[in-house]
Amino acid sequence: MAIGQERVITEIEKHARQARSGDYAKMRESVAAIRALCDLLLETDDQQSAAPAPRAIPLSASPAPQPVLSEKKLEEDGANGDSLFEF
Repeated sequence: MAIGQERVITEIEKHARQARSGDYAKMRESVAAIRALCDLLLETDDQQSAAPAPRAIPLSASPAPQPVLSEKKLEEDGANGDSLFEF
């Protein structure tokens, strides 16, 4: 669900009023909220004017996983089993 531009601008105006009428901490919170709302508004514009959606990469183009050739157990003094959680 898209957020309308008018709704975002209304929220920016509300936070601008709060920034003018509050103390320093409230002003900083309101300005940070305005910044986030502006970023949201600009990001929405960028996505609408951006190039078409990225293409999917075919599976055949990706490198094949390397098979495990041999599995050699590591044996250490003081180890007490095959589990990773046994020390």
